[in-house]
Amino acid sequence: MTKKSFKIIVPKPAAANELGTDTKLYEADEIVTAEEGDWKDGIMKAFVENGWAMETKIEDVSDIETTEPIRARNDKGHFIADDPSTPDINEAYEGGVAPTKTSKKTTKKKTTKKATKTTKK
Repeated sequence: MTKKSFKIIVPKPAAANELGTDTKLYEADEIVTAEEGDWKDGIMKAFVENGWAMETKIEDVSDIETTEPIRARNDKGHFIADDPSTPDINEAYEGGVAPTKTSKKTTKKKTTKKATKTTKK
C-alpha cells in the first residue's frame, strides 16, 4: 500500500489543522503525509504547484518482504547459534526460519598437466 507524501523544498507557513485556526511552519526537507484528510492534501497540492514541495511515494514497511533471512545476534553483536532441541524453530535467524538451501551443481574444472621440457645432457 502506498500513501501520498510530500517533501518540503522551501519552508513556508500553512494551516496545521482542518479548520485553519492554527498555523505551522513546514520546514525544508520535512516529509509530510496527507493521511489526515483532504484539507492537508489540498495544502500540499498548492505547495507542489508553487514549487515549494514535491510529491514522493513511501511504501508501507509492513508490505516489504526481505529477500534474505537476517541472522540473529545477541547484545554484544555476536551470532546466536541454533538450539538443536527445538527442531521447528531456528534460533539462528530472526523470525525462526532459516533460508532455503538451493542445490547448486558445481562443475569441477578439469586441469591439465603442463608439459615440462626435458633437457638432455
